[in-house]
Amino acid sequence: MEEQNPNSNPLEELFSSIKCYIDLRIDEIKLALAENLAKIFSRIVFFFLLFILVGIVLGITAAILSSVFADLVGNRTVGLLITAGLFILVILGLFMFKDRFLINSPLRMFLKMFFDDRKNGKE
Repeated sequence: MEEQNPNSNPLEELFSSIKCYIDLRIDEIKLALAENLAKIFSRIVFFFLLFILVGIVLGITAAILSSVFADLVGNRTVGLLITAGLFILVILGLFMFKDRFLINSPLRMFLKMFFDDRKNGKE
């Protein structure tokens, strides 16, 4: 068995152990927070780059569609109006399903990011 030092106080050892435990828990929380912030930042950068690329592709697609419609109809203005109408329909469709795409998906992503570690037994 372990010999106890006659000068050691069990209460002091308990408080020392509690302090060490609290310090370790604080470090764990800081590491988890840093990991989640890094994930959030990387996703923000990814979606920013994706947004730029999608904008470029949509611009080129709009130019091609308006050119095709202008050739089919024979009038450039009508071709541009048809293209604008198609984009307005897409925007209305996105607006109708905005809760599914713009609120629920990011909410699920953040909840999974912050609480998935606890389900896997990492706590």
